[in-house]
Amino acid sequence: MNFIDYLLTAVLMLVTFAIGSSLRFADFQSIFKKSKPLYLGLFLQMVFLPICAFLIAHLFQLSPEAKVGLVIVSICPGGTTSNFISYLIKADTALAVALTAVNSLLILLTIPVLSNWAVEIFMGGHTQVSLPVLNMVEEVAKVLIVPALLGLLFNRFFHDFSLKIRFPLKVLNTLLLGVVFFIKFFGDEQSGGSGISLSEIFSLLPATLLMHLSAMILSYLIALKPFKLSGVQATTIGIEVGLQNTALAILVAGTLLHSTEMTKPALVYAMFSFFTTLLFALITIRLKK
Repeated sequence: MNFIDYLLTAVLMLVTFAIGSSLRFADFQSIFKKSKPLYLGLFLQMVFLPICAFLIAHLFQLSPEAKVGLVIVSICPGGTTSNFISYLIKADTALAVALTAVNSLLILLTIPVLSNWAVEIFMGGHTQVSLPVLNMVEEVAKVLIVPALLGLLFNRFFHDFSLKIRFPLKVLNTLLLGVVFFIKFFGDEQSGGSGISLSEIFSLLPATLLMHLSAMILSYLIALKPFKLSGVQATTIGIEVGLQNTALAILVAGTLLHSTEMTKPALVYAMFSFFTTLLFALITIRLKK
């Protein structure tokens, strides 16, 4: 890991702590007791979004590597950053964190299966992707579970102080994330930046944007209409489907599949998805409580 990646990890840990400090243990009990939103969210993340990605990859005239990269983005569900948006707008943060905790385990099976399938379909070949399970479990524990648990305990034992620092933490975390992502995407490759060219961004933008917007909006509508979830829960699910874990996608494409070309859809997706997801969340959270 380079300096930027260490900095990003530290900021994400602080974000997760802040999210945890806004919750109570009872919030998670209600999620698992009334599990329809959890199961629906998992289905939309793990099944519906990859189907959208495969269809869009077939529709667009992209290189085989870019098509595989698009699918890889779709099979890496959102993590701390998507939880942070739910936390910022006061959506169902407990549902968001529960979805991330469960799908962090499911992807140990789904990423190898679906990424191998994408390579076979679009490149006419086969590869063997095996995720570093212990490393991923360590990362999930370090960035999600431990900071969130510390935040929950902090809120329980220092509740009044937790309330006082809640807004300052939101402001600080938003600024820190913005600075780190700006450096990550516009810095040079030697310092940990993306190094992607403008022509590559414009060629990949239509497909990545269509996948992002269609999956996010349709997931919101599916949760709201046929399944009759509350507006807050539907917004939360839309956020979790809309904002993917591009850092994980880059790991799978670049490190495990050894393809720089396959990482580029994830880089383009990361450049706009936080802002479009936040805008979507701000609009829909006010439509129907």
